Amino acid sequence: MIFYASALSSYSAKVRIVLSVKGVAFEEISPPGGYRSADYRAIVPMGTLPAIRVGDWVLSESEAINEFLEERYPVPAMMPADLQSRARVRFLCRFHDLYLEPRVRALFAQVKSAQRDPSEVAALRTALLQRIDQLASWVQPQPWLLTTQISLADCGPLVNLWLAGALMRACGQPILLPPVLQNWLDMANRDAAVARALDPWRAATREWIAAR
Repeated sequence: MIFYASALSSYSAKVRIVLSVKGVAFEEISPPGGYRSADYRAIVPMGTLPAIRVGDWVLSESEAINEFLEERYPVPAMMPADLQSRARVRFLCRFHDLYLEPRVRALFAQVKSAQRDPSEVAALRTALLQRIDQLASWVQPQPWLLTTQISLADCGPLVNLWLAGALMRACGQPILLPPVLQNWLDMANRDAAVARALDPWRAATREWIAAR
């Protein structure tokens, strides 16, 4: 399996967690010609990261990739067995991708001090905290967000709650997570598979922030 990814891509990090938890053998490479280049689009028509290739078969979009990996490599399971619990996991995955992650991504434009608009940062902070509070009200740590073992619902928040904290500190308006999420994040960060997946991404992200 070829895994097209980059060190700084948060969606690549999200998929990397699943690959690590499931122990999938893969070769990680940067997009040929660069992100969204014609060379890369010839392989991955969307031109986005991440993507996987198995032989001539290509799949992009992190959530589609994660669900494929769950079905292709069912052990260890990262989806619960019963339908209602599976639906809850899918709901949190969609909530992350559609409502939480875009609030975090918007902060990247504010990290460089010369380009920062404090009022825009404050507005983004308010919107981000609203989504974080919603997430906190829906989770049921067992000790993972919804399950006794790590599930697909944990992967996106593991990336973007840490990233939100790092970016908000860089923008001079730090945030505190609700205890239920901070306790979960502390527990998850001690997991060996999560550390393997995220430590290089965190290091690259810290370096990117420091350079600005």
